[in-house]
Amino acid sequence: MSRIDPRGAVVVVTGAGNGIGAATAKRYAGLGAQVCVVDIDESAAHASAAACRAAGGQAHVFPCDVADVGALRALADTVATTVGPVDVLVNNAGVGVGGPFLDTSLDDWQWLRSINLDAVVHGCHLFGAAMVERGSGHIVNVASGAAYIPNKRMATYCASKAAVVMLSRCLRADWAANHVGVSAVCPGVINTGILDRTRLRGSAISERAWMAKAFSYSHAPDSVAKAIVGAVAHNRAQVSVGIEAQLAYHSLRLLPGAVQDVLARA
Repeated sequence: MSRIDPRGAVVVVTGAGNGIGAATAKRYAGLGAQVCVVDIDESAAHASAAACRAAGGQAHVFPCDVADVGALRALADTVATTVGPVDVLVNNAGVGVGGPFLDTSLDDWQWLRSINLDAVVHGCHLFGAAMVERGSGHIVNVASGAAYIPNKRMATYCASKAAVVMLSRCLRADWAANHVGVSAVCPGVINTGILDRTRLRGSAISERAWMAKAFSYSHAPDSVAKAIVGAVAHNRAQVSVGIEAQLAYHSLRLLPGAVQDVLARA
């Protein structure tokens, strides 16, 4: 696959109003890209776009609810006609559900899946088609270390992120001959606002305070943004971000199943 020069490249980032998305948009803007800042929160998107322009890049704001496939289709069409062919898509928008599985509802699952998985599938389909036809482009799907670290309070979230990783690996193989790269980036614990977009159920409700404290001491969003830019530049299949995610990825596969079960219950 030919290397994508970020200077002048059209880069679409979903969930770009804050956290990892905002950091990724700003980092690409600093490299001279035309960044399409996509977020359901229009005011946050404008603030992120302003930071991108201050970093020296061009930024375009596109309010969009990525859970709405019609809105995502309209986004793909609008970006193509008003900005240009998309070189890089970063499917970053995400939410969480935490708590014992039976304390969560099917509505919780459908809500999370519509953003964490379905929006990724739809984004790959709607933006990837033009890339494959053109024979150039790259998609980064932001998954999570939770994709390979089981946790008794995160069944719904872990399942959605594991699916994103497998989807990414399959599309990478499918589109390789068309010179379109696909990467899965798996952050560990990152200091973002995802806790504010997480539905806590059952016993997890009382654990919110220490979760917030843990996030406050975690990695900066820009560490993930750097990994995303590097994944595109070097066409990497999968990248774990954070020492905890890296250690888990390499060590969990070597541990006996019984030990993995104990860790998942911890």
